[in-house]
Amino acid sequence: MGILWLLGAHNSAVLFVLLIAALGLTVWEARQQKFDRRMTLWWASVVGMTHVLGYLALRAWVANRERKS
Repeated sequence: MGILWLLGAHNSAVLFVLLIAALGLTVWEARQQKFDRRMTLWWASVVGMTHVLGYLALRAWVANRERKS
């Protein structure tokens, strides 16, 4: 919720629902990639602090890993 607090939008229900959705997608992606619990929690904390930007970073990192494999 870091960016939500910085923007002063921590009372917005819509942004909170979007944050929960981004966290859910993060956990789903981590399960698909078979990350261990520590890596999953790390990505969830990054997404929790940076919201959509953190989720986009996760997707870019996964795409880069898949391209190298």
